[in-house]
Amino acid sequence: MKRRRRILARLTLALAALPGAAATAGATPGPSARLALEPCEVPGVAGKLRCGELAVYENRAARSGRQIRLKILVLPATGSHVAADPLVFLEGGPGESATEDAAGLAAGLAKIRERRDILLVDQRGTGGSHPLNCVLFEPAGDLQSSLGEFLPLAAARRCRPALEKNADLTQYTTPIATDDLDEVRAALGYEKLNLYGVSYGTRAALVYLRRHGRRVRTVTLVGVSPTDQQMPLYFPRDTERALNGVLDECASRAPCRAAFPDAKNDLRAVIDQLKQGTVPVEVVNPESGEASTVRLSRDVAAETLRYMLYSPAFAGQVPAFLRAAATGDFVPLAEAALFFRQHLVASGSMGLYLSITCAEDLPGIDPREAERLAEGTALGDYRYTEQRAACEVWPRASLPVGYRRPVHSRVPVLIFSGAWDPVTPPEYGRAVAQSLSRSLHIVVPHGGHGFEGLKGAECVDRLAADFIERGTTTGLDTRCVASIERPPFLARAPALRPISMTRAELEPFVGSYASKEPPSEATIEFAQGHLRLIRPDSPAAILLPVSPTRLRVADEPFTALQFELESGRVRRVVLEEGGAPQITLQPKR
Repeated sequence: MKRRRRILARLTLALAALPGAAATAGATPGPSARLALEPCEVPGVAGKLRCGELAVYENRAARSGRQIRLKILVLPATGSHVAADPLVFLEGGPGESATEDAAGLAAGLAKIRERRDILLVDQRGTGGSHPLNCVLFEPAGDLQSSLGEFLPLAAARRCRPALEKNADLTQYTTPIATDDLDEVRAALGYEKLNLYGVSYGTRAALVYLRRHGRRVRTVTLVGVSPTDQQMPLYFPRDTERALNGVLDECASRAPCRAAFPDAKNDLRAVIDQLKQGTVPVEVVNPESGEASTVRLSRDVAAETLRYMLYSPAFAGQVPAFLRAAATGDFVPLAEAALFFRQHLVASGSMGLYLSITCAEDLPGIDPREAERLAEGTALGDYRYTEQRAACEVWPRASLPVGYRRPVHSRVPVLIFSGAWDPVTPPEYGRAVAQSLSRSLHIVVPHGGHGFEGLKGAECVDRLAADFIERGTTTGLDTRCVASIERPPFLARAPALRPISMTRAELEPFVGSYASKEPPSEATIEFAQGHLRLIRPDSPAAILLPVSPTRLRVADEPFTALQFELESGRVRRVVLEEGGAPQITLQPKR
């Protein structure tokens, strides 16, 4: 499902990185611990953490030959009464690094962390655990290369022999990774774990539950990927369902209906035009801040809409993006396409993505069924045809007998599905819940693959924290779910074309800014002819004026800074994501 990272959370939390209260306590390793972790620090996370590595056999069945090292990070519990069973966060992708998301998880799981350690283990093939990284889009810096094939066949052919110099690509599957995790658990002396999986991480959680169920206290699943999902077979169907759901919600609201009286017709018009051939679009080169022309295809445009549906904050812009494109302005859609390709698709470990999906998903897909399901949809079958071609040149691992069968368990499981999730729709959650006798499935209204941007989305976090603390779904008060609302749809596509301003006109924006709630900081300075945004734990980004008081981030078309000036000086600055205010910062004096 290529979720890759919780995009909106990553963008917002990149500014929310001032140290908070230091950790006051932390669980000590269990009595049977045989792995000692060392104190360490991670930018954006307050207090001392614990870091280490565990060597495991690459070929676990042979228990001989090459060993690989698994990167481990523990965020100690912050409270004084610490439970013995930690929470293990299982990342999406497949291919994402859990430890690289430590700062965002420390904030997002703060309530759970009051009582429990947060255990992060980079799955084999990702992050700091013998990563299987491939360069997808070449030549580097060429924007058009990022808007080509989702899985370039040439890249797969180059990547395989390069990785095979130091890796057996048949040893990187979900069952093997879950056995690694259990070895980490035993080495740290934990008797039981609380599993928290998102996207592909839900599949890993289910496989761990099947293979090591007696070591599991609770399981929380967000956006369920069953073991029989067969990515990307149903992507066209599920994207169509989510697109129609979001556009129907637009039509049901007077302001959105007035702004976009026939959004579905706009969608058809955009797809029909792109079926005739690519369109030239002038976009901003995020590396230089200068204008560059690219050609946008139907496949990439449709995939971009699918990615926008992942987050309600982005989904609320879909009608505006479609109207702009239908009236000839493809800039917002092309800029979003570049963003998702460079920040989502090209991130993480593509080698692991191929090793897992080529073994666990593609083999069961009937090409004729893939073609049938894609017929008449916006997305079409390009994802399947490209992935099938890449898998034909990739080694295929074997799987345990019965791998794709439903997972049965009496362990308490809390399941969340977004109503308009384009990749793991609610039907997957319902299906998985049928064989988990102590499970509760909650469909989050207006939700996508994640819930960022929804009003009342903190309800999900509270329910998860309450469930994990109590260890049962029985009696869980879910009434807050009914109060979750979608924010207003964006009335027009964001202004993305830079305007000309002199250095003197831009000078008032230079300075340092901070916010107390949430704790945030940012610095704006001149460098190499442009304003640049400096954020903790993020690369410097070019800022470009799109109005006299508004600056967009060059490589993040959804992100902008709106300034309020008073007597020529900045009074405050509002960070906006998808047109909605997220953080208000004041100038440091």
